[in-house]
Amino acid sequence: MTCAIRIAHTIGHGRQTMSLDSAGIYSDRADLASRLAAACPTWTFHTDGPPRDVSRLAIVDSGVERPTTGKSLVRIVLYDGVVSTERRPGELRVHRDEFLGAPCELLAFAADLAEAALHASRLEHESVYLRRIHELMTMVDAEAVSERITTTVLGLLELPYGTLFLHDPRLERYVVSYSNDPNYRETGEFLPGIPPDLLQKALASPQLFATARGRDGSGLIAMPLQVREDLLGVIRVPISAHESIDGEAGQNVTRYLSAVAQVLSNIYQLTRSRDLAMRDDLTKAYNRRFFETYLDEEIERSRRYGTLFSIIFLDLDDLKMVNNLYGHLSGSRTLQEVAKRILGAVRGIDKVVRFGGDEFCVILPQTDQDQAIAVAHRIARALSASPLRIDPEIEVSITASFGIATYPTHAMSKENLIRQADAAMYRVKSTTKNSVGIARVEDATRPVF
Repeated sequence: MTCAIRIAHTIGHGRQTMSLDSAGIYSDRADLASRLAAACPTWTFHTDGPPRDVSRLAIVDSGVERPTTGKSLVRIVLYDGVVSTERRPGELRVHRDEFLGAPCELLAFAADLAEAALHASRLEHESVYLRRIHELMTMVDAEAVSERITTTVLGLLELPYGTLFLHDPRLERYVVSYSNDPNYRETGEFLPGIPPDLLQKALASPQLFATARGRDGSGLIAMPLQVREDLLGVIRVPISAHESIDGEAGQNVTRYLSAVAQVLSNIYQLTRSRDLAMRDDLTKAYNRRFFETYLDEEIERSRRYGTLFSIIFLDLDDLKMVNNLYGHLSGSRTLQEVAKRILGAVRGIDKVVRFGGDEFCVILPQTDQDQAIAVAHRIARALSASPLRIDPEIEVSITASFGIATYPTHAMSKENLIRQADAAMYRVKSTTKNSVGIARVEDATRPVF
C-alpha cells in the first residue's frame, strides 16, 4: 500500500486545489507534525492557516475541538483513553499509539476513502452516493461492508437477491461474504455459480458487469470488484426472464462499483491484519479469544433479527494414540491437517475455532438444528474420506465426536449454549465416538470448562 495518493480537486470557485497526500493537523502537541513528517516523507502536513482548513484529510488530536468547516472528507480522530464525544460521519477513531505505530498505512487508507468519496461526488445523484460512501467509512469490518455494498447494488438495480464472494487466501478460493439469496448453495468451487466466460466478459466490460441469460430468459449478472490486477471479489445477482436493467441503473451501478472497490479493498486488508491476532498460531483457525467475542455478537444478531444459529463442538477421537506412536510433532501436524479439512467442509461465513487441545468449534450463522447436523456429517466425511498425510512416511486416520446446540432452541445464553454443545459431544465421546450428538435441555446444568 502506497503512502501518498495524489489527486487534485477544485475547492470553492476553482481558485484553490488540495491533493490527498496532504493533511491538516489539529493538535496542541508540537511534535505531532514533525513525527508524522519523519515517518511519512511523501506527505505534507499543515498545522494552521487556510491550507489546513481546506485539507481533505484532517488529523484531530484528543482534547482538541474537532473542525466544523466541513472541508475534510475524512478525519482521523486520535484518542488516548475513553472516547466521550459522539462520532461524526467521516471520522475514523484510532488510538494514538496505534496510529503513530503505522501512520503511513492509516493515512493511505484514509486517502483511499477520500478518493472514493470524491469519485462518488461526481455522480449524477451526488448527495445519495456521498451518503453511501460515508456509511461505508463508518464500518470497521469486511462483513458489514460486504452486506452494505451488496444491498446497495441490489437497490440500484431494483433486484431482490445477490451474493458477494471475497477471495480467501487460506482456502485459495472465493467464499461467501454476504448473501440474501435463498436459492444459493455453497459448492466448494473456486468461484461458485459464476461461469468463467461470464466473469471474463464482465472483467472486459467498461460497465464493470455482464449478464448471461438462458433459453428461458433467466440468468445471472456478474459484477467483479477489481483493484488494479487483483480480483478482490464478485457480486452474483440472479435475474429472472421478466427483469431487466435500464441504462440509468446500469450507469449508477458502474459508478458505485468503481467508487467502492478500493474502499472494500482497504477495509478488507485492515480487517485481515486484525484477524491475524484472533488466529490460533498452529492451525490458523480462530482462537478462544475470537470465539468469546464473536459468539456474543452472533447472539445479539439473532435476537435483533429473530434468526437461528448453531454451534458444533467436535473433539478428535484418540489423538493421544498419534502422539504416543509418532510423537507430539506428528500430533501437531495432525491438528493442522484436520483444521484444513474442516475449513474445506464449511461455508465462508462459518467460523472455525480451535477451542483448545484437540477440540474445535464451528459457529454456523443462520443455521437450524437439521442443517447443523448435515454440516457435522459433512465434516465427519471430510475427516474420514482418506488418511491424513502428516509426513512422507506417516499417514493417520482420524475421526471425531460431535455435539450440536442451536440458539435459541437449546439455550438463551452464551454459557448455556456452550454447555449444551459440550455435553452433547461428551455423550458421544464417552459412548460410540465418531458420531453426532444433539443438545438436551437437562445438559444446561453441566459446568463449562
